[in-house]
Amino acid sequence: MPNLIYTLAFWAAALPTLTLANTTAVVSELESFRVEVVAEGLRIPWTLKFLPDGRALVGEREAGRLSLLDLQSGQRQPIEGLPSMFRSGANSSGLFDVLVHPQFATNQTLFLAYGIGDEAGNGLAVASARLRGSRLEDLDELYTPARLIAGKWHFGGRLALADGNLYISTGDGYDFSAQAQDLSSPAGKILRIREDGGIPRDNPFLGRAGALPEIFAYGVRNPQGMAVHPETGAVWINEHGPQGGDEINIVTAGTNFGWPQITYGEEYGGGPIGAGLLRQPGMAQPHYYWDPSIAPSGLQFYAGQAFPNWRGSLFSGSLAFTHLNRLTMDGDRILHEERLLAERNWRIRFVEQGPDGYLYLGNDDGQILRLVPE
Repeated sequence: MPNLIYTLAFWAAALPTLTLANTTAVVSELESFRVEVVAEGLRIPWTLKFLPDGRALVGEREAGRLSLLDLQSGQRQPIEGLPSMFRSGANSSGLFDVLVHPQFATNQTLFLAYGIGDEAGNGLAVASARLRGSRLEDLDELYTPARLIAGKWHFGGRLALADGNLYISTGDGYDFSAQAQDLSSPAGKILRIREDGGIPRDNPFLGRAGALPEIFAYGVRNPQGMAVHPETGAVWINEHGPQGGDEINIVTAGTNFGWPQITYGEEYGGGPIGAGLLRQPGMAQPHYYWDPSIAPSGLQFYAGQAFPNWRGSLFSGSLAFTHLNRLTMDGDRILHEERLLAERNWRIRFVEQGPDGYLYLGNDDGQILRLVPE
């Protein structure tokens, strides 16, 4: 498996620091900015979410840690009371996404996605909890997979709230790609549940014999980015293809995105996936795809004021080509791609818009970074 896309390396945890190192201005196509280092010494920072009090939550994948992060000092305070989870560097499992409820100020509710099981059988679970000080309380496991698999990688692991429901991306477990087409398996799916863990009455496969009622769309490989369009409310995802064929898609009810029956990628080292088909009746074409693969991770529509010329752009991290990917949009159409910060060689895991309108990134070097207008 190519080292460009996957890594089994660990970075030792260190005490949080703040360097706030202003760098030379980066002049891009539409905006100029500098990069500030907000925090360092994390172990695969996979998610960052903002709280109403001005702090943020930062999650570290294999470490399985969730911390409160002071965005000014860079100091971190560990959060206790996390659910039991499968932490494994070899399986790329641990704490995945964290989501802050829109009414957090009154209900203190968080949602967490994390790996469960062990090497012989694992999957993605989702829980809700209330954050009281620096501890999670009232933990409620909302979703556990109906079937565990001996997955090496590919948990998916992103969360989004849209139309009053919780969307969950699950990966295919790498060696279990055929299950992405199997409606009795949770692998390789976009799931949709209510905030209390129930099944929405308009889920497309509810009542179908042999199908899991939580499935909303299927035929995906490893969606590591999920974002809600700020104007339409539609859920967008990006996902890793194999060698080539990374995709961006708009999630709609009952859609089959085709993996592994159709793909614009190929086997590692060359050769077709399955029959080598690009199209098949009943399977959606990608809304946008990359070939060669950039290995996208994280997804964010920019709607802030700090970078007015970026408003409406769609941002993703790139693990393989180590850059911040910016896509120019016209409505739902993707018109143009710009690759930022490639010279830094950062494997970018997430990109988030802060309440200050700045863009925040996390990378495999254990840093939280902030893009500030120059």
